[in-house]
Amino acid sequence: MRLFIGIRIPDEIKRKIEETVVYDLKKKIREARIVPSENLHLTLKFIGETSEDNIPFIEKVISSAVENFLPIKAIVKSVGVFPEEKSARVFWIGMDSQGVLKKLNNIIETELEKAGISKKEGRFREHITIGRFKSIPKLSFLKEILERYRDKVFGVMDIREVELIKSDLKSSGAVYTTILKTPRK
Repeated sequence: MRLFIGIRIPDEIKRKIEETVVYDLKKKIREARIVPSENLHLTLKFIGETSEDNIPFIEKVISSAVENFLPIKAIVKSVGVFPEEKSARVFWIGMDSQGVLKKLNNIIETELEKAGISKKEGRFREHITIGRFKSIPKLSFLKEILERYRDKVFGVMDIREVELIKSDLKSSGAVYTTILKTPRK
C-alpha cells in the first residue's frame, strides 16, 4: 500500500484558499490541475509503497514523535512554486510553524529509516500543494498570481493530530483514506 504521514487542513482555511488563489488559478492558468479541496494536506513524510505489516511500527513512530509537539500552531500563508517560476510544476501555499513541523519530520524520517521502511530525504518544506501544471504556465499570469498572494495569510491552524494516510492513484486522481490518527482519541 502507498502511504504518507500528513496533516489535514481545516475547512475554513480550505474555503479561503478556494475563494482566492484556487479561483484565480482556474480562471487564469488552464495548465493547472487543481488538488480537490478534500485532498488538501501537508505531507509530513511520504513513505511510498510499504507492507501493511509495517503499520503498527509506523503508528508507534508517529505516536512517539508527536507526544512532545502537539498541539502545533501553524500559520498558512504565502504562495510559491516548485522548482522555480520558469519551470513551475507545483503551485503551493506555505505554512509556518516556527520550525516545529521540520523537527517532527526529522524525527519521523530518522526512525523510519532506521527500521528500513523509508529513506530519509532531508528536504522537508512546510507547504500544501494546491495544483500541478501539465505544462509550463504562461509566466505573466503565474507572476501575477504569485505577487497577489505572496503575503496573504489564509488562516492559523491548531494542529492536534497527525494522520497515516493511504493514497490510491486512480485515473480520476488520488483518493486518500485515513488509516489512523495520532494521538488516538
